[in-house]
Amino acid sequence: MNTVAYQIARCDSHLSTSSQPLHFVQRLDYATSGVLCMAKSRPAAASAGKAFEKRLTRKYYLAIVRGHVGFELADVDYGVGADPETLHSNHKMLARTSSSQTIQVRSAQTRMLLLETGWYQRSPVSVLLLKPITGRRHQLRVHCNAIGHTILGDYTYSDRSDCSPHRMFLHASRLVLPVDKEVIDVQTKTPYFSDEGFLQHWKSDRVAYPYKTKGDFNDVCDVIDKSYVLGVNYKMYNCTN
Repeated sequence: MNTVAYQIARCDSHLSTSSQPLHFVQRLDYATSGVLCMAKSRPAAASAGKAFEKRLTRKYYLAIVRGHVGFELADVDYGVGADPETLHSNHKMLARTSSSQTIQVRSAQTRMLLLETGWYQRSPVSVLLLKPITGRRHQLRVHCNAIGHTILGDYTYSDRSDCSPHRMFLHASRLVLPVDKEVIDVQTKTPYFSDEGFLQHWKSDRVAYPYKTKGDFNDVCDVIDKSYVLGVNYKMYNCTN
């Protein structure tokens, strides 16, 4: 069985009847890799869950998107809701990018920071640090697609056209979770730059911020955490522009 619970715990740990159950506090899309929060007890799950609900957590993702983005720092404020054309199929989500759209959405905000530009299979791509402020279904994938920079390898939101990469390039790199009297800060290496399947097609162009060491990554997290960064090319995406 190819599940997270099966790989790291007992084969029945995903069941409530297990003697050692795991409690999923959050989930990642099937094609997304990286940090995932699970608890070994109900009280621990409840404590962590409250931090997520109150937006006290900080989550940072590394994404490679199609095209060279036209900003250094951006805020995306597009509500996200179910795509009415897929309600009876694969349940895609949709961003409301115009006030004239009538779809039902929930508010969704994502902050983006450009880290590097380059080329993948001779096509322009950008490496972005993504910080979701809210936690809607498929939010990061939908927001990237809505601004015209679909995540590399995202088969679903490229209308099934981006099928040459061997994976979707979205990785949950860091989670900062305050619980009780401590702060859990978990960071994992990004798998892209140790992946020969990626490197043989990748060529760097310009590094805006170094980010591949733990210290450098923490520094860019500090940059994206700031309410506003002076002297950068900033872009706001919302329904009014």
